[in-house]
Amino acid sequence: LPSTSASLRVPSSAPAPLSVLPPVSQAVQVAMVTSALPARTSATVLGPCPPDAPAWFVDARREMLQTELGCHFDALLAAWTRIEDASRFEQGPTNLPHKGRPRQVGNWVNSSRGKKLYDALIPDVGQYALTWQKWWDSLQPTWRKRGKDGMWKTEEYGGGGREWGPLYQWGVNGTLNIVASLYFWGVAIVGNPDSDLKVWEAGVADVTWMLEGM
Repeated sequence: LPSTSASLRVPSSAPAPLSVLPPVSQAVQVAMVTSALPARTSATVLGPCPPDAPAWFVDARREMLQTELGCHFDALLAAWTRIEDASRFEQGPTNLPHKGRPRQVGNWVNSSRGKKLYDALIPDVGQYALTWQKWWDSLQPTWRKRGKDGMWKTEEYGGGGREWGPLYQWGVNGTLNIVASLYFWGVAIVGNPDSDLKVWEAGVADVTWMLEGM
C-alpha cells in the first residue's frame, strides 16, 4: 500500500469538482425562464392591430410584442386592444392616477414614452413587484372584494361605466400605463432567473380579468 503521505492522483478523465465547474451562462439562465412561460399558440386571441389605430397605439403594441412573454400576456394585450378600439383610441375622462406607481412607469411617460418600452430598467425586481402591487390595489373600484387569502376575487364584476373607479380610463394616459408596467416587469424577469415568475403571472391574470370586464 502507498504511504498515507503520498499525494492522490486524480485521473485526467475524472469530472471536475463542482466548485470549479463553469457557471451557467446568462443565455442558459434566460432560456430556463422563458421556457417556463406559456408559449403563444394558434389559439392566441391577440389578432391583428386595428387598421385605424393611431401611432401611439401601434408603436406601443408593436414594442410589447418584441419580447416573448407568453400567451397570457398576449391575452392581456388583446383585452387592452379591445378597450382602445371600442373607445376609438380617444382619451378617457381623465388620466389614470399616477400616485404610487413604479418610478419606471413615470420615467417612461415623462420621456414621451420612449422609442423602446424596456428602456425603463428595473434593477430590483422584488421591490418593483411590491410597488406595483400597491399601485394596482389603489386603482381597484369600491365594489371589488378580497378573498380569505388576501387576493382580489375574480368571480363576478360589480358595476359598469364610472363604477369602475380609477380604472375607467383609456387612451394614451389610460390603461396603457398598466399594461406597459407589466411588460417592463416581464422583460426584467426574462433577464433575471431569480425573479418570482408566479407573482408576475398573477398580476397579468388579475389585470386581464379586470380589463376583460370593462
